[in-house]
Amino acid sequence: MPKKKIVPSKEEEPVVNIVDRRSALLDEVELEELNSEEERLPSYVEKLKKEAEEKDKKLKEYIAAYKEKTAEDDEFRKRLEKDNDVRLDQFKANLFSRLVPILDNLNRAIEASNLNHDFDGLNQGVEMVSKQFNRELKNNGVEIVNATNRKFDPKTDEVFLTEETNDAAMDNMIVQELEPGYIFKDKLIKAAKVKVAHLKT
Repeated sequence: MPKKKIVPSKEEEPVVNIVDRRSALLDEVELEELNSEEERLPSYVEKLKKEAEEKDKKLKEYIAAYKEKTAEDDEFRKRLEKDNDVRLDQFKANLFSRLVPILDNLNRAIEASNLNHDFDGLNQGVEMVSKQFNRELKNNGVEIVNATNRKFDPKTDEVFLTEETNDAAMDNMIVQELEPGYIFKDKLIKAAKVKVAHLKT
């Protein structure tokens, strides 16, 4: 007799619930890590924000200090320019106050010669004006360039005329001063115009 197959009834089937605890544990660990990162993230962002604010504050302080320094420098420069302008104006006023009497004397000499047709008087008046003017130059430190009995010097002299010579000792010597030169505190105001000898070739 064949064996009868026993099929368990549905009621008898055991119900097995499999719970993967590893997955649950992993989820809890990940969740803790995420929570931890979320907690750390705002504090890190706040730290960066605070550092950026501090740097921004320092930058604004540097800019303000720079602007203040620039304003001080501009003010100092303007004050210096104003002081220089005042000094220059004082110098000009002082110079003109010394030149005006010389001009007055020259005008008086011209006027007297025109009225009296006295050309000797005009000559004397012009000589007086020349002496007065030279005295003012000397009193203010202006010196006349000595252009006699010496060799030509391109630093102080300007060749206006030349003449040939057979004397080797006279080569490049000043033979005549045509117009005087002037120096003020080692600075050339006007070169002396001179006639210079050149060795005949």
